[in-house]
Amino acid sequence: MLYKFHKEQEQIEKVSFHNIKKVGGNEKDLENLLANHLQDFFSNPVLMPIFQERKWQEEPDLMALDENGTLYIFELKVGFVSDKTVLQIIRYAQKFGVESYAKLDHFYQQWCKTTGSSYTDLKIAHKDAFQLDSALPESQFNCRQKLILVGNAADGKLAQAVQYWQEKGLEIDFMPYRFYEIGGEMYFEFFAKPFDICSFQSNQSKKGVLFDTNGKHNGLQSVLDMLQDKEKKISAYGKANRFVDWLEKDDYVLYYQVGYGVIAAGIVTDNVAENLDGEERCRRVNLLTDVIRCEEDICAISPRELEELLGHGFFYANTIKRPYLSIKEAKLITKKLQEKYQEKRKEKECDLKN
Repeated sequence: MLYKFHKEQEQIEKVSFHNIKKVGGNEKDLENLLANHLQDFFSNPVLMPIFQERKWQEEPDLMALDENGTLYIFELKVGFVSDKTVLQIIRYAQKFGVESYAKLDHFYQQWCKTTGSSYTDLKIAHKDAFQLDSALPESQFNCRQKLILVGNAADGKLAQAVQYWQEKGLEIDFMPYRFYEIGGEMYFEFFAKPFDICSFQSNQSKKGVLFDTNGKHNGLQSVLDMLQDKEKKISAYGKANRFVDWLEKDDYVLYYQVGYGVIAAGIVTDNVAENLDGEERCRRVNLLTDVIRCEEDICAISPRELEELLGHGFFYANTIKRPYLSIKEAKLITKKLQEKYQEKRKEKECDLKN
């Protein structure tokens, strides 16, 4: 619940909240909003969407996987979620919780077609999305299910129903969403667990951003270009170049190179992005780690090391990896990387002496 604070009277006043109809939307719009921003709302675990409901089918509104292959089944309601909805999502769990890997792969293929995404086998897409050392065995997909009810508000009986099934061992939860109208503008709030961690990080004046260097397509060439210039930069290319506009001045940017991990860190120094030759768009950066002129110069923090260091993983499928990092986390990664480069310099010095 959001409250308006009256400082002089030291009183608070509830701010009325609305469902998605207030902004002219419907249940499908809510479904799309959640699917398109799943990595913004869920930080631990990070989720990979694989399916959205089709018309005239008895199907969950949304399904997603975590890095362990656990299937998340979402049922969304524009307004109230009652205890009857619990029975509905349990039916989905019974139906889809026994689906084979091949069926999940079929769902994912349909999702890629609907969203215009390029398709590859689900286990390969899953491996790439979470940067796993190897693809999960097909038998590990859908071994567990978690059920998520999403609604604008809840019937009083819902809490009792959810608690009942939780005590029976069913992994089920309710997560509300709310729209607020403040000063003539609409604001959206989503209560994912652990509550507010991801939204807290995303809305700080400064944040840490894991940013892809385009290495999958250009090898090391693009990142060498970014880090050799007198004025260092972070760049994106083609259709992905819009992502540099998601960065703000004073953000920490962590350069992520496919096949290595995080190889450099810096702080954004300009207020706006700029277009360079061709389809490149960039932001200027104050580099905090060593200049990289060739492959032999590279030190890296691998995806596994990142997870051990931070206690959570990332969704790696996009140019900007999710979730965002707190400044504390970004500084921790930067310090670890600086230590690696310092150690590498010492080794070079010893080799020269010998």
